Amino acid sequence: MKTRTLIIILSIWLFGICITYGITDDFEWPRWRGPNGDGISNETNWDPEALARGPKILWKVDIGIGYSNVAIKNNRLYTIGQICGENIVFCLNAETGEEIWRHSFESFIYPQATPTIDGKYVYALSKEGILLCLKAKNGKVRWERDLISEYDVTRPTYGFGGSPVIEGDLVILNLNLSGIAFEKNNGKKVWISEKYHPSKICPQSKDLASYATPVMFNREGKRSALMYYCTGLYSVDVQTGKQLWYFEFMTPGANAADPIFFENKVFISTGWSFARCALLEITGNEPKVVWENENMRNEFSACVYIDGYLYGSDGDHGTLCPFRCIDVKTGDVMWEKEMKMASLIAADGKLIILEEDGTLHIAEVTPLSYEEISSGDVFGGEKKPRLFYTPPVLYKGKIYSRNLADDLICIDVSK
Repeated sequence: MKTRTLIIILSIWLFGICITYGITDDFEWPRWRGPNGDGISNETNWDPEALARGPKILWKVDIGIGYSNVAIKNNRLYTIGQICGENIVFCLNAETGEEIWRHSFESFIYPQATPTIDGKYVYALSKEGILLCLKAKNGKVRWERDLISEYDVTRPTYGFGGSPVIEGDLVILNLNLSGIAFEKNNGKKVWISEKYHPSKICPQSKDLASYATPVMFNREGKRSALMYYCTGLYSVDVQTGKQLWYFEFMTPGANAADPIFFENKVFISTGWSFARCALLEITGNEPKVVWENENMRNEFSACVYIDGYLYGSDGDHGTLCPFRCIDVKTGDVMWEKEMKMASLIAADGKLIILEEDGTLHIAEVTPLSYEEISSGDVFGGEKKPRLFYTPPVLYKGKIYSRNLADDLICIDVSK
């Protein structure tokens, strides 16, 4: 009897630890582009046909102006918005939209980066370069850094946009030429890359800056990071910041869509002037071009890679952009569907696509043709300003859509 009681007590204790640290949350979306930073959700228990009956809006919350996406773990949702001269880090109940806590600080610029959840803490970056570590439970500040005043960091033309990435004991940001790293527990700087000098690099470029989020991968048994800068792509050693290689991919605009890593290859893309894309082989000491063309020109919304094919929006915002599938072996277009510029994620063999006007599509993942399952307006027909540039997020049978103009909308797609 004593043994049985002890087992019950131990089980309850372990369950409590799992809840505290999120071990039981298989569908977590703790950072920009999901658990692996690739835009793919682990979720399977949802209904792709739910939008055909008209989107079932569970709740809508004013979270201020911004591009910041949501990070969700253990039914707590974190995001950032700008309201009346303040940036606000919100913690909401993911099921009801009810506010749990908020942390505010003065800022007249709306945010772009997405918070990152790591254990008991949340890491957030403002457009002005304020890096915060907050307690996930109550929003209390653990540490704070002003990147511009404290370090030799240049503010990008459009402000800081890449999201923080946790790698082991480090917080990694894509700043300067090839990144900066801090100790996640105390905010102490570990390494910083060289500050760029326009006269040395690209005098004609109007925007020498980094907007993409760092992408981690394994290289010869060590962790490396891809840092996408306006002049090209850097690979660095995560622990030291040492530059391992560089591939020039210049644009006078901004390289903003995250690189896509798979099978010792990297896909990079850019919009604006000189829009194009390329696939690189990175098994050797220097990257080699497999192909380069103009078939998938991502302005700032990155593709999703699934089983040998890339899915994404070809073109710039404010225009009709073909949503395409391309073959990574050849770079050829397999199919395309005319849409306004769209962002996306994938889950359980389905694409979840959000056009900039708020039209949400669920489609099959297939290179054969565009096969739509259901679609609908995330506002349910309501007449409002519509600037949906942030990818949708799927979590426990709900899709979350962020409008630049204040709105966070939760739509029920549960079975």
